Amino acid sequence: MTPTAIPKLDDLITDPRKLAGVPSEAIPALRGELARLDTFLLARLLSGGNIQAETGPEGDRLLNAREASTKLGLSEDHLYRHSTQFPFTVRLGRKLRFSEAGIERYIRQRMCR
Repeated sequence: MTPTAIPKLDDLITDPRKLAGVPSEAIPALRGELARLDTFLLARLLSGGNIQAETGPEGDRLLNAREASTKLGLSEDHLYRHSTQFPFTVRLGRKLRFSEAGIERYIRQRMCR
């Protein structure tokens, strides 16, 4: 028995009939890819288009909790507990990442008060 090739997301979007051939065990990974893409699209929409992918050429990158806590001078625990209150939080499925450019804007706004 030969394993069947799993269609790419763009193939499935172009031809949804291919969904019938997707093995059940491949569905969670495909849904994870969709959730990641949706998170980036939502972050871009909410930020006025300023958030780029994790390693954008113009500099914005997504930091993990350790990197963000160092930059902000807060504990990782505090970031996780209050993540919904920070405008620079980006959710990627179950993971939390923090926009570096968003953190810098947040710090600048706090300094002007």
